[in-house]
Amino acid sequence: MKAIIALAGAFLATAGPAQAQQHHDGEPAAQMRVGTVTLENEGNAAAQPHFQRGLALLHNFEYSAAAEAFRAAQQADPDFALAYWGEAMTYNHPLWAEQDLVEARAALSRLGATPEVRAAKARSARELQWLGTVEALFGEGTKAERDRAYAESVRLLFDADPSDVDARAFRALSLMGLAHGGRDTGLYMQAAALLEEALPANPDHPGVLHYMIHAYDDPAHAPLGERAARRYSVVVADAGHAQHMVSHIYLALGRWPEVEAANVQAMNVVNRQRTARGQPPGHCGHFAEWLTYALMQQGRSVADLVEACRGEALSELSHRPDSTALATWRSRVVSWSDMALRQGIETGQWPAAIALPDGKYELARFTLAYARLLASTSDAGGAAKALAEMKRSRAVIAAAAPREWPHDQQTLPWIDRAVGQGEAVVLLAGGRKDEGIEALRKAAAAEAALPVPFGPPVLQKPSAELLGEVLLEAGRKAEATQAFRMALAATPNRRLAREGLEATIR
Repeated sequence: MKAIIALAGAFLATAGPAQAQQHHDGEPAAQMRVGTVTLENEGNAAAQPHFQRGLALLHNFEYSAAAEAFRAAQQADPDFALAYWGEAMTYNHPLWAEQDLVEARAALSRLGATPEVRAAKARSARELQWLGTVEALFGEGTKAERDRAYAESVRLLFDADPSDVDARAFRALSLMGLAHGGRDTGLYMQAAALLEEALPANPDHPGVLHYMIHAYDDPAHAPLGERAARRYSVVVADAGHAQHMVSHIYLALGRWPEVEAANVQAMNVVNRQRTARGQPPGHCGHFAEWLTYALMQQGRSVADLVEACRGEALSELSHRPDSTALATWRSRVVSWSDMALRQGIETGQWPAAIALPDGKYELARFTLAYARLLASTSDAGGAAKALAEMKRSRAVIAAAAPREWPHDQQTLPWIDRAVGQGEAVVLLAGGRKDEGIEALRKAAAAEAALPVPFGPPVLQKPSAELLGEVLLEAGRKAEATQAFRMALAATPNRRLAREGLEATIR
């Protein structure tokens, strides 16, 4: 899944430096400019710098560093209710389908053992309302039920004082957090409307800018997010995630130099912070994945970048292997498998084998099997074997996901789309062209029916693009034109789809 602009926000002029982390590797970063927040509260003077810093970091999704800042506020004022509210909020990641209920409840329990005891420590009616939002978020019920209760409690908080920009920002985020199955345009546009109203008076607020980018980061709405993206990269100059967020808008627009520049900037910010801690630079992760994708869309080599990430993946396997069955996008191994697969699709340089421990890293194992499938489009036996490996991994992922990804409702549908595409590839490799083309049409339609994702295509080889290539090879140019146009509607200016469309008119 990047030079620092010397512009300090008003917040840091009074509150001092902040610390944060890359959201995908959990490593603390150095001093940061994180935007301007001024939430009124009843904490004592000693707690204020820590609390406001934590709030700004929370809006930037710099969760671990935000938690540290809120804990510092607790130490400065042990009965400061909003300091515990803030720490609890750092354990809820609504747009990533993640929530640590145990840690959130533990943070609240340090304020008081029960909701009633905690409520008694609120120093104003407004603090009581803020505290009530996390009581709903981390109370009883399923995650979906608690998310709905939280969204309603934040609505009441916002309705009580629409001038409170933080309440407005969290209201917008809570709406997007209700889209458990992926982007829901109605919810996202409700969030965007709330944020648009706040932006003119709050141009340096990190939550307003950040959440607006998330609301608009799909091809249909990305032009509306450009203003927020440009501003956010300046206001939050020292956070890797903020620098990367610019590319959410530009990738949806197919503007590859801007995607490249944003992720170079993000990686520079984070690697400077790593260097300051005596750590080597990183070459894997969310920013690196987006950077390699942007470079490949410009026809440029990423071999050195992919190889550097492979080295980190091998080091992880040797020294700090993931103990779960699936691993996640935080893993260097999973990151490398995605980058290597995309390199193979773009260049034909397919990833070399890498030994994975039995019963572990199934997400990476599935990705590498998918790479072997795509490398075997003219080898019926190889394609069938790779598809069988994908199906075996798919079964393991489906069994382990409720335990390891309990709130995720988005990954498995895309894994199923890859398997469906694999069925078509096996038919095509076996010479059953008409059946394979029909299977690819169905696979492309199934992908189009899923909620619009953000970022590089979740299915690394879009079925509509593959369908266009097969039809073009068969001389069926009119049909190929339709397929490539379908691919480009979902992935604007994607190089292979664009070149395929151009080939249909030669």
